[in-house]
Amino acid sequence: MRAAARLLPACLMGVLCACTAPTPRVPPVSPEGTTPAGPFLPEARALFEGCTPVPDSAESRTYRCGGLSVWLTEVKTESLADVLTYSWERVTSRFGGEDFKEVPGELPLAGEPWPSARFVVCERADGGADTGENCRAGGYYSAVSAGPGRLRGLGCIARDNARPLLARCLELLEYLASHGNPEGDVLGADALLLPPRLPWRTLAVPEGCQVSASTTRAGRIRCEDSSFAWNVYMPARTDVTVLWRDHGVAELAEALPGSGPVEEVPCRLEGLPARCSRFTAPTGRGPLVVWAAATEWKDRALYASCSFLASDAPFPAVCNGAFSLP
Repeated sequence: MRAAARLLPACLMGVLCACTAPTPRVPPVSPEGTTPAGPFLPEARALFEGCTPVPDSAESRTYRCGGLSVWLTEVKTESLADVLTYSWERVTSRFGGEDFKEVPGELPLAGEPWPSARFVVCERADGGADTGENCRAGGYYSAVSAGPGRLRGLGCIARDNARPLLARCLELLEYLASHGNPEGDVLGADALLLPPRLPWRTLAVPEGCQVSASTTRAGRIRCEDSSFAWNVYMPARTDVTVLWRDHGVAELAEALPGSGPVEEVPCRLEGLPARCSRFTAPTGRGPLVVWAAATEWKDRALYASCSFLASDAPFPAVCNGAFSLP
């Protein structure tokens, strides 16, 4: 598994080749939704209640659901080993390998057994997986078929290796294995909505940057050392907007090893007064600064984040002028 070719990593930075994509093959999904996370398909709303979407790439989505996060990736490949390697790299890049233990096996998903792994991140060499003591996290990852020539990578990380969260992991993984994206969007570069845009304006893609996710309500623009991501949903509700911001910031901080404490600072998002969450994380090219905030505009809510090297402060072009200081 380890020697297999690497797939696209689910991290905030990376050098991505420039490419273009045709008009989406299917109509974009409406931004309307009834759950505290925004839009999910009717049959997925009850199961994904309280989850917030994080766009990783054109092929991948992460859903932050309180104490757990679950991801879905669809790729054009027939190599189960490649998909499993991607998931293994995703988990170990977040937690490191020192306290990481995994047990390969199978999970019964979508009516069939598929190659999978159960993993834990525990301080104790023995007993942690059984007792849950001194464990930072635990979970599963797997790979299943998504149709001819396509595989679906799945994974779930539960905080503290908690049994109730692990049980919910299995429920969410079963849905993703059987049905794919709970938001209804087609995952893939050929389904990108271009140019990327917010409901009220078009966004620019700076030279050398790449649109890695773009729908009517979520997207991400990646550059070599920076990234801008956004989510939109309607109708706006203040309690939901706060939840969305908190979940999004937590996912960003956990995805960046060594990130510092999160501070709240006044800012403006799309010209509207907001409270920004700001923190830094170390990289090989210097500190990475992350800004994130949420606001409401008429009947819609917007959550956005922008990460960039401290040397590019205050805000580089990829942020599209979304953030500003009061």
